[in-house]
Amino acid sequence: MRIELKRIFSTQLNTSEIPEDPTCCSVLIYADIGEVGKESGDQFHFLIITPQFLLTHPEVRWGKGYLLMPEFSWIGIENRVRQLVSSISVDTWDDAANKLSKYLEWEFEEYQHA
Repeated sequence: MRIELKRIFSTQLNTSEIPEDPTCCSVLIYADIGEVGKESGDQFHFLIITPQFLLTHPEVRWGKGYLLMPEFSWIGIENRVRQLVSSISVDTWDDAANKLSKYLEWEFEEYQHA
C-alpha cells in the first residue's frame, strides 16, 4: 500500500506566512495523510520547534509530535513530512497510521487503544 501527504496547514499561520522570528518559534502543524488514489486521509499533527525556542523556553517536554528545525520553513516542513510518508511500507492503512504515529500525533490514536 502506498500513502501520500494530501495537505499540510497550520491554524496559527497561513501557508504563505512565516513566524515573526523563524529561528525562534513553535508552530502547530497539521498534515492530512492517506492512501494514494483516495481523496480523504487521516489528520496528524506535530509542533515545529527551533533550537532557539528551546533555549528561551527551557521547560522539560517529551519528544513525540515534535520536529526540530533550525529555522521555520514551509518547504522544509513539507519535505520532511513527505520523506517520512514515503518511508512507510506496509500492507494496511492501520499499519501505516500506527507507524506514522510513532512520530506524529494521530487524530484516532486513542481510539486504537480503547
